[in-house]
Amino acid sequence: MSREIYDLIIIGGGIAGLSAALYTARQGLKTVVIAMDIGGQLRYASAIENYPGIESITGLDLALRIQKQAVAFGSEIIIDEVTLLNKKDGLFTVGTRRGNVLESLSVIAACGKAPKKLRVEGEENFIGRGLSYCVVCDGPLYKGKKVVLNSFGENGIEALHLLAPIVKELIYVVPTETDVSIGEAMKYGNVSIYSGYRIAELHGDGRLREIVVVNKYGDREAIDSGALFVELGFETQIDFLKPYVDINEKGEVIIDRYGATRTEGLFAAGDLVNIPYKQAAVSAASGVIAALSAINYINRRKGLAKSVV
Repeated sequence: MSREIYDLIIIGGGIAGLSAALYTARQGLKTVVIAMDIGGQLRYASAIENYPGIESITGLDLALRIQKQAVAFGSEIIIDEVTLLNKKDGLFTVGTRRGNVLESLSVIAACGKAPKKLRVEGEENFIGRGLSYCVVCDGPLYKGKKVVLNSFGENGIEALHLLAPIVKELIYVVPTETDVSIGEAMKYGNVSIYSGYRIAELHGDGRLREIVVVNKYGDREAIDSGALFVELGFETQIDFLKPYVDINEKGEVIIDRYGATRTEGLFAAGDLVNIPYKQAAVSAASGVIAALSAINYINRRKGLAKSVV
């Protein structure tokens, strides 16, 4: 049986990665986006009023619009975490936390920052098996069920508004007793609040079954639930890229004006790279530049004379 090889794998579901996917899929390239969430940091922008052509929009809505366009042109979306990148004999191999292994002619790294993890024992075992870092992506899967949400601030408010109306019961674990999101949580009759608590342990039998929370006094409680959403912000996670790119003193991936890294066929875009001004419009443009460069590279690999300019 022949193996499936993508034209392009895009790592990251923020505005740079999604904009790249829109362009490459529209050009007919077999494109897949692998990301832990959709929107990245953009999800936490409550109002964007300086994106050309749009008077005002939330960051999440903007990301979802671009995702919809990319998917309409044929791009695939996989919610997963990339942990491995290799290149051999002109092909890239990308491995993920859930065990997916994909191959492609080219890769665009647009994984500016990834969702923060809990850093508790056994966490990796439950990713995709009841543990999610993206309410937007996975929330609808738990309609009518009991779920736990660990978040705070504006992140928590947004997640509450998405989850509470669709689940049967929501346990909200928030790290402080005075967080601004607590007032919003109290508006829902199906939300129980554990303020001043953190997630301490996760237990299950291949899938998540129990979540142990603890407060500053050491009081512990076990919560029976098969779903935990963690929305704690973002951090940079690019160890898998380091063998193939140069990184500057700021921790940014160094690219040329075409979005190319030092590894042929590997491009990078968005907040990940050494371009100034970390703005949505700039990141989107960076993704488009990387996409056009990847299109031309892939066409050359296929022996096609056509190019985009």
